[in-house]
Amino acid sequence: MTRKSWLLFTATSVIWGSSFLFIRLAVEHMPPALVVFGRTVLGAAFLVPLAARQHAFRGVRRVIGPVIAVAVLDMAAPSFLTAWGEEHVSSSVAGILTATDPLFTAVLALWLIRSEVPGRRRTAGLVIGFIGVIALLGIDFRGNATELLGAGAVILSALGYAAAALLYRRWLEDQQAVAVTALMTVISGVIFLPVAAAGLPRHAPTAGSIAALITLGVVNTGVAYWLFYLLIDEAGAATAAVITYLMPVVALFLGVGLLGEPLGIGAIAGLVLIGAGAWLATSQRAPRGRGDEAGPGDQPGPAGRPVRPGTGRGGPTPRSSPPPS
Repeated sequence: MTRKSWLLFTATSVIWGSSFLFIRLAVEHMPPALVVFGRTVLGAAFLVPLAARQHAFRGVRRVIGPVIAVAVLDMAAPSFLTAWGEEHVSSSVAGILTATDPLFTAVLALWLIRSEVPGRRRTAGLVIGFIGVIALLGIDFRGNATELLGAGAVILSALGYAAAALLYRRWLEDQQAVAVTALMTVISGVIFLPVAAAGLPRHAPTAGSIAALITLGVVNTGVAYWLFYLLIDEAGAATAAVITYLMPVVALFLGVGLLGEPLGIGAIAGLVLIGAGAWLATSQRAPRGRGDEAGPGDQPGPAGRPVRPGTGRGGPTPRSSPPPS
């Protein structure tokens, strides 16, 4: 990669990996619905003018239904579930669990797109990845019901990202990604407006929580998407997809280093096993038979990050869908 590519790659990885830290700080003094509303409105304020300047909204009206469906699965629901989950689990754990997105994408792709039995490589990756989830929940949480509920919410958000990735490929692959993403932020903001208004906190949030929310909206949503599209243009979707595997590492280091979150054996084991399993389950190689042939949705990227038209959402031309978060 060029120096510019490395800078874009590093910046996007750090920004999206830090989302879990800022979500944790925001939900300490604000309800999850307000965090989602504020984040998406601020993100829309950055992305809508950007898409308009590029004349990217042309033709989007005819696919507004699919855009709404993908917005719910890829942004509105996962953003809320992650924020609610981080009220009960650490930001580092949330980052690790969100990395199950590629595993769910591979499973759903086999069900929705491919009819073949998965090859040994993919099967091994799925088994290893989900063993990592079990290790994290079983070792670190030890049956704590509240933490398990929070972890379950984060895992559901990863499932939403995975489903949205496949629906995006089926319905919206020929649309300008910046326009779709801008509309997703607007739709998510509209969805959570009444909920956020009804649940306003009685006391003003702290300056730290407000700053975290502003950072989430402007930097981790608006600027990060813009940098991500620049990275795809500069280095391609395959390179951008690697961010998926770095986000939980960044989340872990920031959570432990800045918030003093405990680093348990389960978190370490989960990070390694989930990352390795996701790589095995989604990595590509030359087709050598029915079970190993690459297919749509085989190579997911960062959760919730749709890629520009022409790069695809999986398979031979990997999509890069985040955030998460």
